[in-house]
Amino acid sequence: MASSPRPTLHRILSRLLAPGRGEVRAMEDALHLAGVLRFVGIFLATIVLPALMLGWIGIRSIRGSELDLQADARRQGEVAARAFADSLDRRFVAFEQELTTRLEAGRFGFDSPRELHPDLVVSLGFDADLQLDAPFRAEEPLRTLSGGPLDMRAWRAADRIAREDGDPQRAEAALLQAEGLLARADEQARARFDRGRLLLLGEHAAQGEALLRQLALQHGALRDPWGFRYADLVALKLGERAMAQDPDQGGVAMRALVDQLLAEPWTVGFGGEGAIARRALSLAEAHQDADWVSSARGRVASRSAMLYWTEQLLPEFDPAAAWTDLEGIRPGTARWRTGSRALWAATRWEDGLYAHAFNLESLTARLATEARVSMPADSPIKLQLLGPDDPEPAELVERRSLQPQLAGWSVAVTLRDPAALRAEQGRQRVLRFGIVALAVGTIALGFTTSIRMIGRELDVARMKADFAASVSHELRSPITQIRLKGESLMLGLADTEEEQQAAYHAIVRESERLSRLVDNVLDFAAIERGAKRYTLRPGELGESVRRALVSMESSLEFKEMSLEVIIPDDLPDVHHDADAVVQCVINLVSNAAKYSADGETVRIVARAAEGELRGKVQPLVEVSVIDNGIGIAAHDLRQIFEPFFRSRDSLARRRKGTGIGLTITQYIMEAHGGDIQVTSKPGKGSTFTLRFPLEPPPEDAASGRAPARPSARRKPTGA
Repeated sequence: MASSPRPTLHRILSRLLAPGRGEVRAMEDALHLAGVLRFVGIFLATIVLPALMLGWIGIRSIRGSELDLQADARRQGEVAARAFADSLDRRFVAFEQELTTRLEAGRFGFDSPRELHPDLVVSLGFDADLQLDAPFRAEEPLRTLSGGPLDMRAWRAADRIAREDGDPQRAEAALLQAEGLLARADEQARARFDRGRLLLLGEHAAQGEALLRQLALQHGALRDPWGFRYADLVALKLGERAMAQDPDQGGVAMRALVDQLLAEPWTVGFGGEGAIARRALSLAEAHQDADWVSSARGRVASRSAMLYWTEQLLPEFDPAAAWTDLEGIRPGTARWRTGSRALWAATRWEDGLYAHAFNLESLTARLATEARVSMPADSPIKLQLLGPDDPEPAELVERRSLQPQLAGWSVAVTLRDPAALRAEQGRQRVLRFGIVALAVGTIALGFTTSIRMIGRELDVARMKADFAASVSHELRSPITQIRLKGESLMLGLADTEEEQQAAYHAIVRESERLSRLVDNVLDFAAIERGAKRYTLRPGELGESVRRALVSMESSLEFKEMSLEVIIPDDLPDVHHDADAVVQCVINLVSNAAKYSADGETVRIVARAAEGELRGKVQPLVEVSVIDNGIGIAAHDLRQIFEPFFRSRDSLARRRKGTGIGLTITQYIMEAHGGDIQVTSKPGKGSTFTLRFPLEPPPEDAASGRAPARPSARRKPTGA
């Protein structure tokens, strides 16, 4: 029958191993090694290489992670800046839409600008000639005070007469005389007003009232030296007189005056309208309903504030330029201009121009606060508002313009804490390096452990193969001797009585040797299964040792050897299994004879001693087997008690053996609560010492249970 072809890998390994091992041994090792290489190949392909690739990718990703942190901060900055700018744009668009809605409804909202926006301080209307006409106006040249200072000397003299002697008629006459001396209309108006006021206080009140009304008709648009229009002063003075006569009727007059003042434009540069309105309101509030008083007070305050802002901001607004910007665009759409103090939104409607001024300081302060609080505290970035003259901040991530509304202004995104970001990058770097290193280290450890386990399994497989071969050889030798001696007796080849007895002795001796070998194999198998039992009884240990030596006297192993036995008669009793101790002694003496030269002496020495055993010092009985053989190499001392171990030393390997005798001996000693120690020097011999405790063994050993599995425990004490 033709044999099946060997795999290519097996053939290659056999050829590589053959020069140093021989063909048969090379084939055996190649068979084991091929399986190992297949396992290693699969391990490399499925675990190591993918893991190394992942590690390489992880290392490459560390830099990417650092860049990701920066990119993430930049992305957050872009999103935050865009969101802030879009939010601002939406609010201004909403303002434009509301403004258009009001213009379409004819509600220009001059008296309530803050309803459109909290920072809107004034809304102004310009006519077709781009002249301010609502809610304020500029004084026409003919209606303004002209010339130099008023010549009020005559008026002052008349006023002094009125104040000193209290005679209204004399004062009125003096004022009339002063009025005739004054040439200018505004000077005459002032004297006529004071004269009418004095007439109201005397018997000619009707004449004074008529004089004041005439003054209001002729010169009501003129202003006194303090900026008050005479029409308003006359109305206030007549109202005060009416209140003195009839408070309710006077209150109605004062209310009418307030409503009239709020219904018409006030003049920029003068505060007279506001002062008159406040005075009339204070006189009328006790005689009018509370709702009107509250509404009027708010409107007067709002109009006064708008007048203040108009006077402050109007010089920086150019209506002609704004109107040019609005050409060609849809009515109601705003065009934005940024001044030094105001943000202006200009729009046209029909033939008019409307300008809306935002307080730039309060608006930008509000936006700066919104920018500052828009990002959470744990965000790596922060927002800040930058003006046209502000320097660019350090660690700038993103900058977005706020045009068209706030030309020159922008929102900047910067790193909140650059040091913290760099620290976070460092932590991420260390963490990722650690993960990669841990993964690679784990793989390397697993690979190394796997290789060691493979090597160990390979050694075990080789030792088992050697064990099988050794057992076969050990069995063959006594069986051959028994067969030869039995055939010689059966065929009558032993002629003399002496030859027949020698044959009988040989059969018995080899049978005992065969029995010992079989017993060792069976005991080892039982130990492997955890089924070996020992019966420990107190007794004389020396007797058990002598019994072992007697059973070996006729053995061929000791034919050329001599035994020196030193066993005192006064050894203390020891708990032991006699058959197990015999087996231990036979194994040790057999090994001593096997590894010693012919004619050497093997010494067996028993003695009482004291030593450390299982962590405490206690009395012992020691049995030592001493030989002068080839000894044991230091590197083999760590393994001689392992199952199937055979030394790789060439001198040792020439001696046949199963590799389980010392393993069995070690387990027997562990079951007795003792141990076995060895000292050896190559070329000088070895000493194996069995140490038995005098104290009863542990409970499990006393019940006869051996260790469930072999251990690698041994106690070499020297080399």
